[in-house]
Amino acid sequence: MRGTENRGTIAVAGVLLFCFGALTVGAEKIVRPDSAIRRRVTRGPDNDWPRYCASNSMNGVAVGEQVLATATIANLRLLWSRTLNGPVASAPSVARGNVYIGDWGGTEWALDAATGDVIASIDLGQTKSDACNPAVLGITSSPAIVDNILYVAGGDDAFYALNADTLSVIWRKSLGDNSATGGYYGWCSPAVAGGKVIQGIASNCDNPFPRGALVGLDAATGVELKSSYFVPEDRVGGGVWTSPAVDTQRGDIFVTTGSAHSWDDGDSFSIVRLNLETFEIEDRWKLPNDSGQFWDGDWGSSPTLFTDSKGRQLVGAGQKDGGYYGFDRDDLAAGPVWIAPIAIGGDVPQQGQGTLSTAAFDGKRLYVGGGIPRDTIDPTILGAVSAVNPATGRVVWRHTFSGPVVAPVSFANGVVFAVGGKTVAALDATTGALLWSFDMKSWGFGGVAIARGRIYVGDLFGNIYSFGIRSE
Repeated sequence: MRGTENRGTIAVAGVLLFCFGALTVGAEKIVRPDSAIRRRVTRGPDNDWPRYCASNSMNGVAVGEQVLATATIANLRLLWSRTLNGPVASAPSVARGNVYIGDWGGTEWALDAATGDVIASIDLGQTKSDACNPAVLGITSSPAIVDNILYVAGGDDAFYALNADTLSVIWRKSLGDNSATGGYYGWCSPAVAGGKVIQGIASNCDNPFPRGALVGLDAATGVELKSSYFVPEDRVGGGVWTSPAVDTQRGDIFVTTGSAHSWDDGDSFSIVRLNLETFEIEDRWKLPNDSGQFWDGDWGSSPTLFTDSKGRQLVGAGQKDGGYYGFDRDDLAAGPVWIAPIAIGGDVPQQGQGTLSTAAFDGKRLYVGGGIPRDTIDPTILGAVSAVNPATGRVVWRHTFSGPVVAPVSFANGVVFAVGGKTVAALDATTGALLWSFDMKSWGFGGVAIARGRIYVGDLFGNIYSFGIRSE
């Protein structure tokens, strides 16, 4: 099924509340347009998407993908869809023939990747606070799958290790007080590296703040092995609601941190490098606040590791001010080596402000999602994907959407996958030309997972979709 790019104006006010009101509760009967296609695609190449943004470098690349490419992508069609127990803001992870996804109803699902049938499900709770919008959240964290164990933050106060076949609990570790007065919520999607499960601690909606931290848990037991806090003991904020990137060869962790009560509170509003073994902070850079006026200027995107044509080892992340910042991995404190102009600034991403999208990197270019481009005057444009030269930060091309690009960007064989508003799009990586698109029933915040000749993506109406190549 080939969709068309929707250029109509999107009303953003009350989107999340509208999604809750329109949901059908329960795992509904699956929709399978074509069983013949389903059987053919299951014989695709053996590649997986085992964590958020595919790898610990957070580059969003489907390594080993052989089916999806510029020559075949126009034949992409819907294979199956399923409605879950709540809005889907989590990105799917794919491993060993299963798709793993959480919903804001609090359910974590294991679905058969070929058919969409439910293999297993488990209730991992919710967090509720009338001070936040939405007032009820389930699971946003995307799981990391290693050695048949699924690691994910629940919708409650805890982090979980689950059996990947049955979703039975192996261990559970509380990471904070998720009551209305405690403020904790597990936004972060974990990384597994250096013998640890690496997870961020952050607030639900900054009201109230817990003390922001990064923890390293024993993968077998859940025991906390290491931790690092980003504000002093007498302060709160500076949480990690994005996800960590890990340079396993150099032994470094990179995180971006959130807001606090004051711009001067510790390493809030910062990009930080930590030692993978000790979790000691080794380098950092805080966003300047030249105006002197407080605003919610935390980092919205997770770091992406990349290199330029000269082999420089760089790391980048997007900011609510609308810039994408590139840094030398060895010297964050020196400040950005370049800043790419991605979007207008502001702290309301649903209205096309800033960039929360985690970039993909294919070895040649960065692909960065964001809100309204700074040079547009078209009121129907609320988002865009920009291809960026990794050496200079120059924007090479830009493709616009009628909705903001909040979800991370993905890549396979010359094709860039992005979600702008409710539109899932496949773009030519060289030119930015639209190769294929599909309009979901609602906006997508979780991004596209690519595995074994298929893509998987969810929307805020609680649907997960699977697409594959149509046989001719």
